Amino acid sequence: MDKELFLIHTTMEKKDYRKFLYTAAFFKKKWLLPVLLLISWGGAVLIQYSLSGPDWGKTALTTLLLFCFVILILCFKIERRNRTRLKTDRTGSFGSENILHFYSDRLVFESPERKSTGELRYDQFYSLLESKDYYIFYLNANQAALLRKKDVPAETADSLRHFLQAAFGKRYKRI
Repeated sequence: MDKELFLIHTTMEKKDYRKFLYTAAFFKKKWLLPVLLLISWGGAVLIQYSLSGPDWGKTALTTLLLFCFVILILCFKIERRNRTRLKTDRTGSFGSENILHFYSDRLVFESPERKSTGELRYDQFYSLLESKDYYIFYLNANQAALLRKKDVPAETADSLRHFLQAAFGKRYKRI
């Protein structure tokens, strides 16, 4: 039997889920914001040419307004998704403790309150994103598990980061 390398007790609060949604929406894909800005600029150019001809000052202002409008729509969708998840949570996932057992080749998730355990090899994960506050373990493109960095003991934070970088290789991204 492998020796356990790290043992971390973590919890996901409602505010963590909300922050995760924003992080996933705006920072998971680094190209998203530049593409939205480019699309906004294209829309602004079309609007300005159809209304009054080329005016770069108005085009820049229209680009900014369209970009802000798109960001507001995304924020509205995120908030709606957050409210829906909070209202429909019957699993008790918010505020319940999860225990993560890190081994050399796998991660074991344990939820004492739900009396459940799961185990995945690191090569079975879709990816791992590291943000300022979280490690986000993507089980597939749309399903993730969070590890709050504030739950990682300070004395093991650096060694855990290096271990995860090695275990996930190219699937590890810092955002």
